[in-house]
Formats: sequence, structure tokens, C-alpha cells
Amino acid sequence: MNIENITRSVVVLAVGLPLTLSISNLASVTASIAEKAGADPTSNVTNQIKADLAGPCTRYMLSKSDSKLEREAQNDIEEVVGGPVNHTATCKWVL
Repeated sequence: MNIENITRSVVVLAVGLPLTLSISNLASVTASIAEKAGADPTSNVTNQIKADLAGPCTRYMLSKSDSKLEREAQNDIEEVVGGPVNHTATCKWVL
């Protein structure tokens, strides 16, 4: 074993590891800030509405016409939206 090689490796590790870790942390913090800055209130609201309608719309699109499941899904969709809607167009927008 060569002491010089071991010493060199330890020095490189001691200097390089903190530098590498700080650069990766900086990259993740920068990405997080950019993600938060890019989110606008409109997309937050529409994403929440889409999330709330995903289940009822899935049930509506998969149900048979004029079935109890279809009517219940329609009621759930109208409850989330706040009134009567075009169910097919709404669910196409959501899904």
C-alpha cells in the first residue's frame, strides 16, 4: 500500500464530497423555487376541480346510459361544480 495514494484519496474525498453535496442541494432548492414560482392561482384552482371531479367523471363515463350509477355520478359532478353542466364535455375536460 502506498501512503501517498491513500492520503490523496482521502483529501479528494474530503474536499469533493461537501462540494458535490452542496451543488446537489442547490439544484433541488432551485427546482423547488422554480416550481412554486411557476404555479399560478388559475392552475391551482383548475387542478383542484379536476381532482375533485376525477372519481365522479370516471363513474359517469363508464356507466350505462340511464342507469342509477350514471344519475349518481351526474349528481356528484353537479355538486362539485355547483350546478347543472354538460356532463360529457366536463368529463372530457377532466379526463
